Amino acid sequence: MPYRYLAMKDYKSVKSEGIIAVIIWRDKVLLLKRRNIPFIFNPGIWSFVTGSKKRNEDYISAAYREIHEETGIKKNELKLLRKQANITLFDPKKRKKWSTCFLIFRSETGIVKINIENSGWRWAELDEIRKGKDYTNIFLNKSAAIKAISGCMHNAKRVKEV
Repeated sequence: MPYRYLAMKDYKSVKSEGIIAVIIWRDKVLLLKRRNIPFIFNPGIWSFVTGSKKRNEDYISAAYREIHEETGIKKNELKLLRKQANITLFDPKKRKKWSTCFLIFRSETGIVKINIENSGWRWAELDEIRKGKDYTNIFLNKSAAIKAISGCMHNAKRVKEV
């Protein structure tokens, strides 16, 4: 990692009503390469779909909207597997942390069409993410996020086998 990780107390808390959406397709997880633009949190890293909630919008609606905007994947091609509130993210460059809603979806398609916010995309193995291979961890509680994703992948396989 190019940044020294600080203690949680060393990060300034910022208010954010946003989402992190993990998209699973087959046995892989979608990663987007965030365009290196200064006003974007964590520019230049590989990350999941992220975004902010609009006024009077609930978190799930925000997630469907952001997924479609950033990947072209439509709501009818997704199935919500898990919603978890208050997972903590951080930006080591700006020394900021915030809580956001964490959602996991299964996609019926592997076709992705990124928008201007991202410069690339790829389907990654969960072990690549767990090990941080070509992926910058923005979760302060990474093990909880990985465990949730792994559980959803395992449950999806079990349901298909029945």
